[in-house]
Amino acid sequence: YGNSAKVVYSILQGQPYFSVDSESGVIKIALPNMDRENKDKFQVVIQAKDMGGQMGGLSGTTVVNITLTDVNDNPPRFPQSTYQFKIPESASPGHPVGKIKANDIDEGVNAEI
Repeated sequence: YGNSAKVVYSILQGQPYFSVDSESGVIKIALPNMDRENKDKFQVVIQAKDMGGQMGGLSGTTVVNITLTDVNDNPPRFPQSTYQFKIPESASPGHPVGKIKANDIDEGVNAEI
């Protein structure tokens, strides 16, 4: 009861990407423009201390694994900027000219072309 029951939270690992509200324990994004294509998995360690964090209080920690999910933020790209194909002048309609393929570094449905 009282001050003994007052729990405060702090982040031990996961900065600068995340922060934790010291009173509510809500973990928040701390950096803008996080990009799954650069880093998609984060491990955050949170500590809770009772007695309002004062000397003599007890503490516990937990690990929170956070995965950034993909958004469609990358356009399809062709590996070459120019393609050249040759076909005989006798080729009939429907004759294949050549194959091109674009790649998208997004994942899941966001990568479908």
